[in-house]
Amino acid sequence: MKYSAYSVRIDKLEGILKREGIDCFLVTPSSDMKYLCGYSIHGDERFLALVVSPGHEPFIIANVLYELQVTETPVEGFVYWSDGENPFSLLKMELSKRGIDTDRIALDAAMPALFSLQLSSLYPRTQFLNGSPLVQPLRIYKDRQEMDWMIEATAKADQALKRCMEMGTGWVGKTEAEFLARLSYEMTCLGISDPGACVAVGANAAVPHHKTGDTVIEMGKCLLIDFGGSWKNYQTDMTRTYHFGEPDAEFTEVYHIVLEANLAGEEAAKAGNELQDVDAAARKVIEKAGYKDYFIHRTGHGIGIDGHEGPSAGAGETTKIAPGMAFTCEPGIYLPGRFGVRIEDQVLIEEDGSTSVLHKLPKELTVIR
Repeated sequence: MKYSAYSVRIDKLEGILKREGIDCFLVTPSSDMKYLCGYSIHGDERFLALVVSPGHEPFIIANVLYELQVTETPVEGFVYWSDGENPFSLLKMELSKRGIDTDRIALDAAMPALFSLQLSSLYPRTQFLNGSPLVQPLRIYKDRQEMDWMIEATAKADQALKRCMEMGTGWVGKTEAEFLARLSYEMTCLGISDPGACVAVGANAAVPHHKTGDTVIEMGKCLLIDFGGSWKNYQTDMTRTYHFGEPDAEFTEVYHIVLEANLAGEEAAKAGNELQDVDAAARKVIEKAGYKDYFIHRTGHGIGIDGHEGPSAGAGETTKIAPGMAFTCEPGIYLPGRFGVRIEDQVLIEEDGSTSVLHKLPKELTVIR
């Protein structure tokens, strides 16, 4: 395999497979495959897999339709099959030819049953294992290239939302779905793929995972936008809450409490602390203000190739914060039937142990007049 960050990752994985006594790992299109070789094409009903085995060169088995895409990866071994052929029989023959044992085979967690059932039928005496937990510890700590891509992703996200909010009161009378469409357009124009968002007006913002719909943006109501997408396979995830027209005293109070909690959480996001310290710092602010029962989720989650990765910034998570880690800080207060406020940033622990808050879009209370 060509030397690259990907070859380093596969070498580390091979060491883990050898230590665990696993003969090979079959990785279909998934976040794990993106991490291990950069292949990011969505999978379909045609079997395609990266095969990793200790002591053997990794190779990819794929339908000839995907030859041009798989050869863009740093992998140098390829086995192709055509429609009408049985890829699983071809895989079995290839593993045997390469001298790869099949007593214990790991599969990525995202592998469709369409494939895993075929494999279990092909190898009835083989022990199949979930291989994704073997990759997860590697994915927690980003290398310099991963960090740079995440920094670029968040800068693009900031720019996309800024462009949308330049419409100001021009959004009044338009729906959540219309805002989502425009935000997705702006992200796409900036090169962010798979854009998505939770856009919530007024009382809808009190539902943390509200499904964007046809509620109309109005003066006198808040607008919460939780959004993100993928840049070079790395995710961005941020939330800002705005208010159209002058907010009442309670909204203003709640907003400032959430902002204080967000800043407290980010202050605790230091190398050497535990992830639960981030949650405790943010939660303490909200509890002290009397809104304990209205902060109903963890303070943050890991982020990288997936929008939600482990470990999380939540109670009981004793993982030490260390260089290369990336996670969100997103406290919120949700008052059912009235409104909700959430402020979310991505936090990155740099190589020197310093903490960077990646989103630069202002988070002080912004009133749209």
